[in-house]
Amino acid sequence: MTDALLRHWCLLQAIPRAPAKRDVTTLHRTLEQTGYRITRRQLQRDLNSLSRIFPIQEDERGPAFGWSWVRDAAIMDLPSMEPRTALILKLVEQFIPQLLPPALSDQLQPYFTKAHRVLKAGRVAGLGRWTDCVRVVPHEMPLLPPKLDREATRVVYDALLIGKRLFAQYASRSAGGDRAGEYEISPLGLVVRGNLIYLVCTLWDYRDVRQLALHRLTRARLLDKGVTRPSGFDLDKYVQQGEFHYPVGTPVRLCAIFARAASAHLLETPLSDDQYIVHVDSERVLVKATVPNTKQLEWWLLGFGEDVEIVAPDELRKTIRSHAAAMYEQYSNSNSAV
Repeated sequence: MTDALLRHWCLLQAIPRAPAKRDVTTLHRTLEQTGYRITRRQLQRDLNSLSRIFPIQEDERGPAFGWSWVRDAAIMDLPSMEPRTALILKLVEQFIPQLLPPALSDQLQPYFTKAHRVLKAGRVAGLGRWTDCVRVVPHEMPLLPPKLDREATRVVYDALLIGKRLFAQYASRSAGGDRAGEYEISPLGLVVRGNLIYLVCTLWDYRDVRQLALHRLTRARLLDKGVTRPSGFDLDKYVQQGEFHYPVGTPVRLCAIFARAASAHLLETPLSDDQYIVHVDSERVLVKATVPNTKQLEWWLLGFGEDVEIVAPDELRKTIRSHAAAMYEQYSNSNSAV
């Protein structure tokens, strides 16, 4: 009886949640690899018996095509979910939705539902109230996230998990986004930047690392081919090298005069470890800091408008001045169409 109980538990763990399915052959192999030697006929009897107790279902075409847990089946966790675990799940659901593409959110929904029930229970009312007392406000201009192709997203995540290539259509922005090309992709990692998700990858058998915006991927399918991974590739190092910050040169020593009100936040959130601030007069301060020389730096400085003057480096001063002159010209044009 104990052996059968453990076998049933192992079998239930091997069945995925819908829409994913696992066929009888794969389930049988999984049990054998775990040490349970049973016939396919006995496995089918186990599945039929368990389906009368647990919310598992066979493919409508027949059991040979696969079994799955019902999409909205309740989580059956042993041991039960701890209150603090439930709180963490609710915070993930509420505060970092950009990290949860729809395909993944669907998979996590039963856990979110369970967490809500745990927090709602009277014995953990304190933690439940805590989620009503915390909010996250975006620092930058809030933009709606792009729509992701659910099936393509699922294939990408599956490929990453098992280290396989995928084949997909990709609409490059440089091509206007109207025509999608077909690519064989070796996924290396995912990077979230704002409300966008980028797939870091190589294409076909080339070893140069590329970035594909996940929302532009469609018609993806998994391939039974290993990935092409550049020697020594490390996702952390790749990001730290500034690949997602549009570098335009080596780090620079920024020297800028800010309006005091505009620079107040730099006292609490400095630009760098070597930041130095000195008062120029009652209305202005001089800020010096070593910062990455990136397009983001230019955009950040331009956002202050007249509240900042770049003193050095000279090249950056010329760039900002060029932008300001172009903006003046644009707004001075009385023939601008509305």
